[in-house]
Amino acid sequence: MKYIYYVLLLSGLCILLIRRDKVDRRLLLFAPLLFFAIITEISVDTWQSVFVYHIYQGIECTLLCAYYYLLIRRGPFKRWILLAWLAYLCYFTAFFIRFPHRFYHYDPIDFVVEDVFVTIFSLYYLVDLYRSDEEVRISNHPHFWIASGNLLFYAGSSLFMGLAFTLMTQNKTWYNELGNIVKFLNLVLYFIYIKAFLCRSPEKALA
Repeated sequence: MKYIYYVLLLSGLCILLIRRDKVDRRLLLFAPLLFFAIITEISVDTWQSVFVYHIYQGIECTLLCAYYYLLIRRGPFKRWILLAWLAYLCYFTAFFIRFPHRFYHYDPIDFVVEDVFVTIFSLYYLVDLYRSDEEVRISNHPHFWIASGNLLFYAGSSLFMGLAFTLMTQNKTWYNELGNIVKFLNLVLYFIYIKAFLCRSPEKALA
């Protein structure tokens, strides 16, 4: 499964870079996201440096917040996105300074909080898209696929990650079994990202 994960990450990054002139420019935020995901996985697999995950979560949260900030049209909700991002960075910077041992060991708390934010942003966008008067071809709408994939993955993984630390210390078997679900959802997420990168932006399609 790990090799499939790397193939999907590399494929998504290559497709996005090759099609950079044909996709909606907001999707280009996923190029650094995929790049840092690859670097993070290589680092953890090679040196078992778990703290890299915490650095990556900050980068990922920043890029996803920027994506939804640019994507969502309504001003009041855009301010909530900005506030969520600032709260996330400030809180977890202070948290890991206060508890440095949590930074160097496995602790999914920052991932869980990001899960909640991204789930809310994705759901809001999809509901807003449904209520809008915009004529949407779902099969070729990149942001629909991105938001749907994020909703599926982040909502699903938040349930596991919320219990992950307890399960890891008290029931290793359940931790491993449920962890496979998150890994599967992660593969599905990157399949959906690739689908989104293969869509033309609505503006370019009309050109």
